[in-house]
Amino acid sequence: MANGTKAIQGLLGGQNFSDYEREVVEKHQLEAEKEIISRLEGTLKDDQFLQLLKTYGQQVACRFIGWRKILIRLSSGRKYEVISPVFLRSKPKDKRRRRRRSNVTRHLGLEVLGFEHKCSPLLLHNSIQMAALCPSFETASNVLEDLGVQMNQRLLQTLCYRVADRIMVDRCDNVVDDSWERAGLRLLVCIDGGRIRHRQVKRGRKKKGMKRHGYSTDWVAPWLITITCVDENGKKRPEIAPIYDGTVKDINGAFELLEGYLEQINLKGSVSLTFCADGGNGIWERIKQLEKKLAAPNIYRVLDYTHAKQNLTEIVDLIHQGCGAVKYEYTTLMTQLKALLWQGKIDGIESIIYQRLHKKRNKKQALKKLHDYFGDIAKFQYQTFRAAGLPVGSGTVESAIRRVINLRIKGAGLFWKLENVERMIFLRSQVLSGRWHFTLNAALDRVLNTPTFSVSDCYMQVA
Repeated sequence: MANGTKAIQGLLGGQNFSDYEREVVEKHQLEAEKEIISRLEGTLKDDQFLQLLKTYGQQVACRFIGWRKILIRLSSGRKYEVISPVFLRSKPKDKRRRRRRSNVTRHLGLEVLGFEHKCSPLLLHNSIQMAALCPSFETASNVLEDLGVQMNQRLLQTLCYRVADRIMVDRCDNVVDDSWERAGLRLLVCIDGGRIRHRQVKRGRKKKGMKRHGYSTDWVAPWLITITCVDENGKKRPEIAPIYDGTVKDINGAFELLEGYLEQINLKGSVSLTFCADGGNGIWERIKQLEKKLAAPNIYRVLDYTHAKQNLTEIVDLIHQGCGAVKYEYTTLMTQLKALLWQGKIDGIESIIYQRLHKKRNKKQALKKLHDYFGDIAKFQYQTFRAAGLPVGSGTVESAIRRVINLRIKGAGLFWKLENVERMIFLRSQVLSGRWHFTLNAALDRVLNTPTFSVSDCYMQVA
């Protein structure tokens, strides 16, 4: 076998096939990047392209001051030197802001072509996607290095946060595509909260003899929303990528974000709009308020069936304890109450409580639980919902909480600043929902397309 391996390596120039493959790929990638740099330099030096940049510079309070050699990065992470047109920002009128000025020059030519922090659009697309998928920036950097992309951890983190800030300026507009403008959509909206650790520097002075001041790590509940298009059977339609997003603000901020997304969707032409969530405090009151603002023809409110069964178990336990039923009677009772719950007969459950419980205290506890959680009977008509092809579970947001938050942001030893949590939730949501490519491109086009300047004109110069 050893002789055979040597013979094969001899045919490949003394290498194994893996090293040979990597070498050939890097060789041709280097040739491709040389071609890209040649086209990029020709575009940046083009007189017509410069006139477009000057027009755009007037709109963003920048003026052309000359040319400068700078280093940029392409998809491999390699640095290349190009000559870029430089624009100077206008001085602010506030004298205090003048003294603290930084980054007063801008490379508008690179900006309109999709560069961020002097990194090409393809490098941004691949590296940020990897950072969102991997459990840490360090792991993402190592994986990129194995793939032949030169990207250190600090630069990767900077790119993620800068691009997230750029996209989140108009996040709802940048995420929703034309597929959500079709008529006849069946929409499922779910909302739920997660848990992460918030890193805050301790207040006051550092104690004597301590090397570090220390920080607190209180629990914070970020909110996540999912908007999914379902078919007539209540199943997810795979051809339309769902919308995921979240915020670290309070529940009011989460519903403001949800309202912003729903405003971008063709609700008037939709067949149905279903809100599904658990019985969390404050959710259903705000859903009712949101319903009044929306112009959707058929709106349904469904309390997640799994959570409903869990709370029904508490009532069964109270009945079991109060009447001292044996084990097989407990199972029979549970089956009976679950059947009534599925049929939406909450009054039937109430009748059983009156029949089985005679002690005032036990009866009062069971009825309180029933009225507090199952008071709005309209949310528990599961049999009717299923017959109409409506979903009866919030599994989409439960799954999204696990994949977006728990597997990346929540974990032992993970403590975040709130602004970074929101950025990472947004980026990871777009990657996992399959919207990252569209969102990144839409953000660039939306920022630069103005009545007097169109980014498409700049792309025509490159072509």
